[in-house]
Amino acid sequence: MKNRRIGLPFLSTLSALMYVPALVMAEPAITAHAEISGCSDPAITGRAELKEHRSEEGVKQVDVMLVVNGLSDGKHAVHIHETAKCEPCGAAGGHFDPGPYGMSNPDGNHPFHSGDLINLTSKNGKATLKTTTTRITLSPGPLSIFDTDGSAFIIHTNEDTYCPEGVAKGCAGGSRDACGIILLK
Repeated sequence: MKNRRIGLPFLSTLSALMYVPALVMAEPAITAHAEISGCSDPAITGRAELKEHRSEEGVKQVDVMLVVNGLSDGKHAVHIHETAKCEPCGAAGGHFDPGPYGMSNPDGNHPFHSGDLINLTSKNGKATLKTTTTRITLSPGPLSIFDTDGSAFIIHTNEDTYCPEGVAKGCAGGSRDACGIILLK
């Protein structure tokens, strides 16, 4: 029988393939939630669930599940805002965007703020949103929504058109219908 040697590149590749899933599986998911309440309409209620995990490539991802009742039918903008305050809803500040664009011009980076999510569609007063984002994290770091003043969900009255003509009044959803402070579980 011939003595066969396994090449170093093959072993390195095999070792890396075995390590990546173990790394992804080893870290427990971080979860958070928010109770959603109407800004001026107490009939608007809901709940958000967030779960951070790593992709197979090691990138942090956050799954967002949002269920809301009492909204008017149609599309509504959903954003994570920069401050964990909901009374009044305007106290939540602008869209969460910790990078240099957000700090220098809070509207200039829309729709690329870290906290910008896709629209929520309500039918017969019921709405569900399931999405995944890599723009935020629940764990510590530069994209963490758990910075010194926390963060909140804001659901707007209208849809986010993503401002194709540049930032214009109301293009990000207009007034605020609901708010929910995001808390770690």
